[in-house]
Amino acid sequence: MSHKRLFTFILIALAVTALLSSAVFAQDTVYNEAPMLAERVAAGELPPVAERLPVTPGVVNLVEEETIGVYGGVWHRAWRGVNDFHAFGRIVYDPVLRWPRNPSDPVQPGLADEWSWNEDGTELTLHFREGLRWSDGAPFTVDDVIFWWEAIETDTNITASIHGEWRVGGEPMQLEKIDDNTITLKFAAVNGLAETVGLAFHGSQWPLGFERFGFYAPKHYLEQFHPAYSTTGSYEAFEAAAFDYNVDRPVMTAWKIAQYEEGTTLMVAERNPYYWRVDEAGNQLPYIDEVYFHLVDGASGVNTMGIAGDLSMQARAISLTQYPVYQENAEAGNYHMLLWPQATASNATLWFNQSYGDPQYRALFQNLSFRRAMSHAIDRDTLNQLVFLGQGVPRTETVVPDSPCYIPEIENIHGEYDPELAHQLLAEAGLVRGADGFYSFADGSELLLIVESSDTEATIADSLELISQWWNEVGVRTEVESMTRDVYWPRAGANEVMVATWTTDRGLVPMVDPVYQFPFDERSWMAPAFGTWYKSGGASGEEPTAELRAVMDLYDEYKLTIEPARQTEICQQIVRTSTENLWTLGTVGLVPNPVVVKNNFMNVSENHTADWIIMTPGTMDPAHFYFTDGDANQ
Repeated sequence: MSHKRLFTFILIALAVTALLSSAVFAQDTVYNEAPMLAERVAAGELPPVAERLPVTPGVVNLVEEETIGVYGGVWHRAWRGVNDFHAFGRIVYDPVLRWPRNPSDPVQPGLADEWSWNEDGTELTLHFREGLRWSDGAPFTVDDVIFWWEAIETDTNITASIHGEWRVGGEPMQLEKIDDNTITLKFAAVNGLAETVGLAFHGSQWPLGFERFGFYAPKHYLEQFHPAYSTTGSYEAFEAAAFDYNVDRPVMTAWKIAQYEEGTTLMVAERNPYYWRVDEAGNQLPYIDEVYFHLVDGASGVNTMGIAGDLSMQARAISLTQYPVYQENAEAGNYHMLLWPQATASNATLWFNQSYGDPQYRALFQNLSFRRAMSHAIDRDTLNQLVFLGQGVPRTETVVPDSPCYIPEIENIHGEYDPELAHQLLAEAGLVRGADGFYSFADGSELLLIVESSDTEATIADSLELISQWWNEVGVRTEVESMTRDVYWPRAGANEVMVATWTTDRGLVPMVDPVYQFPFDERSWMAPAFGTWYKSGGASGEEPTAELRAVMDLYDEYKLTIEPARQTEICQQIVRTSTENLWTLGTVGLVPNPVVVKNNFMNVSENHTADWIIMTPGTMDPAHFYFTDGDANQ
C-alpha cells in the first residue's frame, strides 16, 4: 500500500470512528441547556435544545483536572478598544478544522466532522455536521463557504489577492458542491497547506477582525449588502455588515457581540442559543452567559484591573514585570496566577539583512563567522535575569519544545557568551581591529551597525540596550534607533533596515507562516529582498543565495505533500538549517505569559504553550470555562 493510500485510509478510519462515536452519543444523550435559554423555550421564543443542535454535536472532552461545569455568570475582561479585536477573537475559535489541544496531535474536527483526500492529494472533501445553524437559527450549509469564495476571497474589491493556501502552482482552487453539507476543494496539484493553514488557522468566519481571512460567511444575511447580489448593496455597506463588531451579524461561535457602538466603554457578548458544541454530559455550551469587555487605557489599564481582582480570567496584555505585584495582591483579589510559556522562540530577536543594499554589509551579513561572532558576544544569562526576571530560557533555536519540529540538541547552538571566541570569528570574517579596539572592514572603512526597532515593547528596548552595549564592548560599533511601528514596518519590508528586530513568535507551528525560518516574503527580515523574490515567484525582489534557495525548495516540497510524517521531517530540516546558520538570531525565549484567574473560574489549563497562531486560549475550548457558583458572578 502506498504512503498516500495508507494516509487516506487512516484518515477515513479515524473519521468513521469519530462519526460512529458521535452518532451513539447523539442517539443516547438527553441534551440540557442554560436556564436563560430554557425560559425562552418555555415562552415559545426558541425551539427545544435538541432541535437547535446539529445531528452530531461537537463534544468537548475533559482533560486533566477539568470538570463538568454549571451555567451562568459574566466573564469580565479588559479591552483596549476597537483595534484590540483579539480580546474577543481569541475566545471564539470555531474554524472548519481545529488545532489540537496537544500540539503533537493532528488537526481535529471542527464545524466539519469528516474530511478526506483523494488518492493523489489534489482533492479535499469536507463534510460539515448536519443540522448546523447560525446564531439567528438559519441553516449553515456549504453555500456559506461558496459565498465566501465567490463574494469575498475572489472579489478583488474586497480581497486583493487569493490567499496562498488556496492557490497551487498559481492556480486557484475550484469548489464542487456535493450536497448541502459536503463540498470538494480541487487543486491543480497536491496542497499540503489546506488543512493546517487554510482550515485550522484561516478557517474561521470571515473577516476575523482586522486579519481579513476566513473560510465561510453568512450568505443569507450578507448577500443583501453585496453589490454583486443586491441592487441596493455597496462594498462599504458589505464591509460594515460583515465586520465582527456588527451586533446584527449571525455567528457560529459560542458568544456573539450583542452590545457595541463606536466610543462605547463596555462591549457585551452573549451566548449563542444555536451553538453546536456540548460537554460530555450533553450540556449545550457555553456555560457562561455573557462576556463583558471593559474599555481601558492600554496595557497599564489591563493590569490595573487585573491586580485589583476585577478580571475573571485573562492572559492578554498581562505584564510579566507586574507579576510580583499580582502575587502580592492575589489573596485580596481572590485570584491566582498561572505562567504559560509562550510559543515565542526568542523575545528580543535580531536579523542581519543578507539582502541589504550596501554590498559591503551584505557580504558581511552573509558570512556565518560574523553572525556567530555577534551571537557569542551576547550574554543571554544576564539578559534573562535583568530583563525577564530569570523566567526565560537562553536559546537560539527558532521553534519551541512543544513544536513537532523541535530539535533538542540545537536549543542554544552558538549561544554561549564567549567574547574571546567572538574576536576569533570576527577576524575570520575578514574584519580588522584597530588600536581603539573597534573593528573596521578590511579596506579600512568604518563598520557601524544600525539596529532599528519599533517602540512597541519595553522588554525589547531594554534587551537592545544591553545587546548594543555588549557589541560595542567586543569592538563592533552599534547604535540603536527606535521609531513608531507605522514607520518601522514599511522600512523593514522595503529592505531598508540593516539590522532588524522583533520577537520570534510562530514557534509552535512554524510552517503555517515561516517568515522567521527563511526568506518567505518581505516580513523575513534576514533578507527581505530575497523573500519578495520567493513570494512573487521571481517577478520582483532579488534572487537569493544558493543556501537560502535550497531551503525555499524544501518548503516547496513541504507544500506538495499531505503526509504529516514527511511534513514534520521537512520542517525539522528547515528549522535545523535556519538555526545552525543563525539567519534568525535569538536571545532569550519561552518567556512566560502571566495569566490572572479568579479562584472560582474553572477549566483553565495550567500547562499550555501560548501562541496567536493557535488563537490562545482558543484551543483550550473557552466555551467550557465556568464559574463554580454560576449566576452569582455578575
